[in-house]
Amino acid sequence: MLRNDAYDLMETASVLSKGLHRYTTFQKDAKSCPQCQQLWTYMRQTDEEQLKRILMHLKQHFDKEVEVKLASA
Repeated sequence: MLRNDAYDLMETASVLSKGLHRYTTFQKDAKSCPQCQQLWTYMRQTDEEQLKRILMHLKQHFDKEVEVKLASA
């Protein structure tokens, strides 16, 4: 069973990942507004950075769980 903190990270990573594909559509919809396009680009980049940070930290949780399981075996 996953601990709540690891589960919360996985849930957040899933939400971010599912949303990333939408930014291309948003940018196309905003083709007549360069400021909107800039905003969508910025938000996509920010979400990508957040997802990367979450995944790196989630890996630390999984690595720690493996260590604990191996130590108790």
